[in-house]
Amino acid sequence: MKKILSKEEKDRITRRNQLILGLILIGLMILSTLGFAFSNNIAGNSQGKIEYNGIEFTQDNGYWKFSASGYEFLTLYNPEETKDIAFSGYVSLNNYMSKPLYFVSKKNSFSEIERNLAGRIALRVQEACIENGSCDKDLPVKNCKDDNIIVYKEVINNSDEKIYQKDNCIFIETQVSNVEKYEDAFLFNILGIN
Repeated sequence: MKKILSKEEKDRITRRNQLILGLILIGLMILSTLGFAFSNNIAGNSQGKIEYNGIEFTQDNGYWKFSASGYEFLTLYNPEETKDIAFSGYVSLNNYMSKPLYFVSKKNSFSEIERNLAGRIALRVQEACIENGSCDKDLPVKNCKDDNIIVYKEVINNSDEKIYQKDNCIFIETQVSNVEKYEDAFLFNILGIN
């Protein structure tokens, strides 16, 4: 049999139960907030964040995002991953500002350079043929004295990989698997990061 309770006893039990339930809910809210904060902190660290030459690089969705020279950039590699790629060119971002940029390649697109320079820095990017070179396509013929050109040449051995400059032409000679890495090294160089 159930004990008969007075109205005051029922009110006291109800208040006690509400207090206990309220404390449990407050505790759950605090714990879930802390859990969310810790999990975001862990996830933020796994995404990656580095500082290189005073510039902060944050990795998100497989790309490294950073700001330099007043522009936002996205690259597949960060400067620490490309610092061993030597390029002693004398070009800067200003060399490409509001000017057309031409690409010469039989196989590859220049996705890293194109994503970061097309339309924002370079006036436009397009395929071309280089003067005194063989050309299989009906493309404009450009030369290294008057035009900004990036030429890609595939090499078999990684010991033959290099980036060098001749007049306004940048030559990227690398294996297909390393094209993006060399493109990013070139971008870091013209931005003065590497």
